[in-house]
Amino acid sequence: MARPGDTSAEVRRAPVITARHVVRAARVVAARFGLSWTGLLFGAGYVIVALSPSLLPRTWFYQGLVCGICGAAGYGLGALLAWLSRGVRRVLQLDVTVGEEQGHWLRVGWFTLLAAAFVWAIVANVRSQAVTASVVHLSPLTPLDWVGVLVLTPVVWVALVALGRGIRHVTLRVEDRAARVLPTAVATVVAVVMVLFVAAWFTDNIVMQRGVQLFGRYSAYLNSQSPEGKSAPTSPLLSGGPGSPETYASLGYQGQVFVTQALTPAQINAATGAPAMQPIRAYAGVHGSETITQTADRVVAELRRTHAFDRKVLAVFTTTGNGWVNDWSAQSIEYLTGGNSAIATMQYSYLPSALELLTDRTTPRQAGRVLFDKVYDVWARLPADARPQLVLGGESLGAYGGLAAFTGVDDMLARAEGGVWSGTPSFSSIAEELYASRTQGSPQIAPVIDNGRHIRFAAGGVGLVTDYVGRPLGPWLQPRFVFLQHPSDPVVWWNPALLGSEPDWLREPLGRDVNPDVTWIPFVTFWQLTTDMAVGLNPPYGYGHRYGPEMVPAWGAVLGGEPGRDYSRILAAIERTASRTE
Repeated sequence: MARPGDTSAEVRRAPVITARHVVRAARVVAARFGLSWTGLLFGAGYVIVALSPSLLPRTWFYQGLVCGICGAAGYGLGALLAWLSRGVRRVLQLDVTVGEEQGHWLRVGWFTLLAAAFVWAIVANVRSQAVTASVVHLSPLTPLDWVGVLVLTPVVWVALVALGRGIRHVTLRVEDRAARVLPTAVATVVAVVMVLFVAAWFTDNIVMQRGVQLFGRYSAYLNSQSPEGKSAPTSPLLSGGPGSPETYASLGYQGQVFVTQALTPAQINAATGAPAMQPIRAYAGVHGSETITQTADRVVAELRRTHAFDRKVLAVFTTTGNGWVNDWSAQSIEYLTGGNSAIATMQYSYLPSALELLTDRTTPRQAGRVLFDKVYDVWARLPADARPQLVLGGESLGAYGGLAAFTGVDDMLARAEGGVWSGTPSFSSIAEELYASRTQGSPQIAPVIDNGRHIRFAAGGVGLVTDYVGRPLGPWLQPRFVFLQHPSDPVVWWNPALLGSEPDWLREPLGRDVNPDVTWIPFVTFWQLTTDMAVGLNPPYGYGHRYGPEMVPAWGAVLGGEPGRDYSRILAAIERTASRTE
C-alpha cells in the first residue's frame, strides 16, 4: 500500500483519467456501434432539456420516459445535421484541418465546456422541478426516484434509436433492390415511401388497434364490476332503482357510482336547514352494439319516467370516456336546489379519458351532441313558463364532448340556460373561439369575454367577480356559463400544436400555480405535458386536473345566486359525501 511520500515506480505510473481519455473512450464506443458522435451530443442535450420543469412534478417513470423519448429525438436530429453537414462539405469541396495539438485542446476544451454546462443544467432543472412540486403542494422526487430516472432513460433511448436504425436498415435494403431496376434517385424515394407506409400501417393496425382492443377488453371487465360497499338504489327516482328499466348491473361501474351517490333529502336538509326532496339521476350504460342514439333515447325515457321535466333544474352532463361524472359538480346542483333537480347523462365508452382522447375524438362529440339534442327536443316543446332551467356540465373529455352540441358560442347561449365546464381541453372549438375573442390584455389562462356578460373563466379562486388581476367584471346576465380551468392543468393546455408552436399561455404571464421557470421548448414541451396528463390527478383540489370545491360557487352563480355568497356549509357537506372514483 502506498504511503505519504512514497515515490515508487508503481505510484508514479498510477493511471490518471483525463478529459482526453473520456473523449477518446466515447468516440471508440460511438465508432464500435456505428453511432453518430454529433447525435449523441444532441441526444444528451435533449435529455437535459427534458428535465426542465413543466406544469406538474412527474413521477420517476414518466420523467424517465420523457427523457428517453427526447434523447432519441435529439440523437436523430444530431445525426441528420451531421449527415447534411458532410453532404454540404462534399458538394462545396470544403476540407477543414486542424493541427494535432490544437485539435486535441479544442476537443478537450469543448468537452469540458459541455460537461460543465450539462452538470449545471441538471442541477438547475432538478432544483426547479422541486419548485414545481412545491407550488402544487406535492413532494419532489427522492434520490431513489432519480436513480430510477437514470436507469429508465437510456433503456427508452436505446430502444427508440434501435428502432430507428432498424427502419433505416430496411430502407437501405429496399433502396438497394429498387436501384437494380430504377434510377438511384427514384429508388430512394420509392424505398422511403414504401417503408414509411408499412411502418404506419403496422403502427396503426397492429400496435395501436390491437393495443386499444386489449385495453378495451380490460376496461370492459372493470366496467362489469360493482363498486365496493354500494348496492342498487331504493328510490324509483334513480336509474337502477325500483321501476327503472335500466338494471343496476347494466349501468356499469361508473354508472353505479353515479346513481348511488345521489343525495337524500335528509343529507340536503342537514346541510341547508331547509326542506328538501329526492333528486333525480338518470343514467344509461353501454349495451353491446347499441348506437349512441339508442343509449340517449333510454336516458330520455328515464327522464320521462321520473317526471324530470317537472323539476326546477334539469342538467345534462357529458361523461368522460368510461362514464364518470365529477360528484362535486352533481352534488353541488342537488344541494343548491334543495333536491329539486334532475341530472341526465350516459356512458359511451369503456376507455378512460386519456386513451379515449388520444384514439377517438369523434365518439365523445357525438355523445354530447346527441344526448343534448334529445333532451332539448322534449324541453323545447314544453310551455315556456313550465320548463326547468336547462343547464350543462362536463369535465375534461366530458367538457370537450358536451361543447360539441353547439355550433358556436352564440348557439350555446341561445339553446342552454347555463353551465359549468371544468378542465376543458383548449383545442375544443368553443374554447378556441372564446380565446380568440377575449378582451385584449386578458391572458389565455383566464380570458375576459365581453366583460363577463355571460361567460366567465375562473382560475385559482378568482374569475366569478373579478378578472385574474382583481379588476371587477361587469353585470352578469343570464344565461351564465363558467369555465373552470387551472393554469397548472395539463389536460387543458395539451395540444398537438405544442410540437412546433408556442401557445399564448406560455408567452403571457404564467399562472400563480405554475413554476416561473416553465417555458416552451419545441417538441419537448408536448411530451412533457403528455406525461403531465398521466399525473394530473395527483395534486390536491385547486391544482392540476383536480376540480372540486370551486364547483359550488360556480354552480351557485349559474343557478342564479350571488357569486360572493357563503357556501361553507355546503362545501363541508360535499367534502363528506362526494366520491372521486375516476
